Amino acid sequence: MPQQIDIKAFRQVSYVTGDVSADGSAILLRVETERDGHVDLSFPTVDLQHLVTLLLILGGKAALRGRFAAFSETFQAQPLPLHGVSLGLEENEGVLTIEVGATVLSFSLSRGSMAEIGRAILELESSPP
Repeated sequence: MPQQIDIKAFRQVSYVTGDVSADGSAILLRVETERDGHVDLSFPTVDLQHLVTLLLILGGKAALRGRFAAFSETFQAQPLPLHGVSLGLEENEGVLTIEVGATVLSFSLSRGSMAEIGRAILELESSPP
């Protein structure tokens, strides 16, 4: 049986800032808490993908459990510089893979979503620059 987590034992985060080590090998985060000041964290850049994936999975669980889904009308998303993107099939399921810096993420897509992306790509190719 899963152990219950006492949410009251966690410190409420109010602000997060960060940087990268001089040699790029570590991600540095300063997590500000409501009452307890800040906590400085450092983790290897190679682990960034795992942290981002964990946060996205937990965000998905939060959206399913409550009313916390992101809507483009209410949240501003910071555009990220894409280093690579691919679209393909894996075990008859659409897969969108994106590379942003040191992180590679894969997303499962319905056939309808894949078709929509394909149509958008074809439209871009056929329109004059």
